[in-house]
Amino acid sequence: MRKISLSLLAISTLALAACNESDDEIPQPIDSVTEPTLVSFAKLDVETYAEGPDSGQDVRGANGIFPPFSGQPVQGFSAALKQPDGTYLVMSDNGFGSQDNSSDYLLRLHHLSSDFRTKAGGTATVKHLAYIQLRDPNHLIPFEIINSNTQERLLTGADFDPESMQRAPNGDIWIGDEFGPYLLHFGADGILKSPPIALAHPLEAGTELRSPQNQLNKSTTAYIKPLVQRSGGFEGMAISPNGRYLYPLLEKPLIDAVTPQMIISEFDLEKKAYTGNFYYFELDSQATAIGDFQLFSAKEGLIIERDDSENNPGGYKKLIRITLSRPGESVTRETLVNLMDLANPDLLYGPPRGGDIATGPRFGFPFQTIEDIIIEGPDLIIVLNDNNFPGSSGRNQNLADDNEIIQIKLPRPLY
Repeated sequence: MRKISLSLLAISTLALAACNESDDEIPQPIDSVTEPTLVSFAKLDVETYAEGPDSGQDVRGANGIFPPFSGQPVQGFSAALKQPDGTYLVMSDNGFGSQDNSSDYLLRLHHLSSDFRTKAGGTATVKHLAYIQLRDPNHLIPFEIINSNTQERLLTGADFDPESMQRAPNGDIWIGDEFGPYLLHFGADGILKSPPIALAHPLEAGTELRSPQNQLNKSTTAYIKPLVQRSGGFEGMAISPNGRYLYPLLEKPLIDAVTPQMIISEFDLEKKAYTGNFYYFELDSQATAIGDFQLFSAKEGLIIERDDSENNPGGYKKLIRITLSRPGESVTRETLVNLMDLANPDLLYGPPRGGDIATGPRFGFPFQTIEDIIIEGPDLIIVLNDNNFPGSSGRNQNLADDNEIIQIKLPRPLY
């Protein structure tokens, strides 16, 4: 594992011309548009596997894909970062959907290259290049993990549910976990550098917010009543443009919330501590959760807001532009993009399979979980889905979802 991780670090510092020549070419200008428009499309086949132990022993299987899986599925992207060379670093979530069925799924960051299909051509293919294995060889995690008694202590989907990721100015990787919820601090090599950092309660100094899946609550001496919903921990996490602050955002309102609003906390990377500042994001009445959060200025950003539907042309899947207000208050919000109604004049999805939906001149992203935004430029946004391997069938009700990557051009720049 260590050899693969270190080789990926070396690769990431160089231009990957040999792996992805199309990404190194000078980008061609994109015509101006009058509405949000699909300008690039690519997808990674659902049955893409990386080396590692066979997995899925506790999964029932779905959509014609059944365990055991040969190696480790490359799937369930819950966070993504653009690399300087034009490739992508993506993070898989906890594996197969729960703590109970993901003990043989290894938590990894995956390095991908893409040959987007655009108006000018392209194959729409995505290649898996390498991975970084997340691990805790220095025994910083204060509770038992699946691989506690091994030297490398590789982390699995039964230990954490990683849902958001940012790179600090020094190259370290910070991950938002849903089970704790925790902030997890890794080196670029995937080794944990700090003990998991609990979420400070913004209204009760000295206490923390926990979910029903928090591992420390298994000990009666350390029990704290959960106020974070199950599967409602950190889902999105922005970083300030100066690299000083993280802004982790809960996926759902607290259990005792009287209004449908989620907490955005502020975390100081230099002090490794929460500042005490927080904000609220209030859900639309049609939404059930958020998918990601990214800032493009000190106060302005984008949030994915969604319902729980899939394979539904009328589903609620939107990008919301927000502005951070004063601490303790709700952010201002406005709808920027309806992901179920994008212009697609060049039919970039390609020939649809029988049963595919939302692939024509009006393109949609009909997935239950849409969890990744990359702001590539003032008017260019990348969005990726989490395909919940092998259970989701949003694009086609008879087939397991691929990992799709779309680039959207905006009619007006964000900044």
